[in-house]
Amino acid sequence: MIPSSRDVVLRILVFILSLGGLADALYFTFAYYGRIKKARWVPEILCAREGSSCVTVVQTPYARVFGVPNSLLGIVYYLLVIVVDLRGVGKPIDLAFAETHVFTASLRGLILTASAITVALGFYLVYALRRKLHTDCPLCYTAHAINLALFILLILLLW
Repeated sequence: MIPSSRDVVLRILVFILSLGGLADALYFTFAYYGRIKKARWVPEILCAREGSSCVTVVQTPYARVFGVPNSLLGIVYYLLVIVVDLRGVGKPIDLAFAETHVFTASLRGLILTASAITVALGFYLVYALRRKLHTDCPLCYTAHAINLALFILLILLLW
């Protein structure tokens, strides 16, 4: 089956946004592990200064879900979206849980669920930034906007 031009455009947009999200997640992962402080290779516009909102945000409890840095989860999510985008969507995969229990889930359901979770978590994290931490983080907002745009594009592509 030949994809429509609409699907091709949507997939290109998904790929570009996923790469942008991946770059953002990598930046925050480096910041989380202290590799951004005073880095001369990072433009100041990217919050590279020590004590900036971006570096400060990764030092709060909101930067982790179940003890794992949000940015690491973001890397996994964006890579998943890229793989699904490059592989094609809607093909079933088998996921094995334990030795006896195997169920089939579609990539469509998996990716839409992961995307919905990132959007829901993003709304909470924006709330935490604004109301609890009383700070702005342009790169955080960018990541959450990318997640929302990806969710909308994936719905259009997969539905």
